[in-house]
Amino acid sequence: MASECNKGHWVQESKSDESIVILEDDSVWQIAPIDRAHTVNWLPETKITACEAKLINADGGEAAEAIRIK
Repeated sequence: MASECNKGHWVQESKSDESIVILEDDSVWQIAPIDRAHTVNWLPETKITACEAKLINADGGEAAEAIRIK
């Protein structure tokens, strides 16, 4: 069964070490260490598609394994 993805999100905030990304709906995502290099350039208002276990930059196509923690 494919995981459900939700388009139309954007980055509200990214913590300085890139371990946490907060989306506009106040959901908080912990980024896998191996994928933090992909999220370093995700600035506020970067368009995001949120899936069950990853975030995808809708403009650049970079994906990061992530766990929703809130």
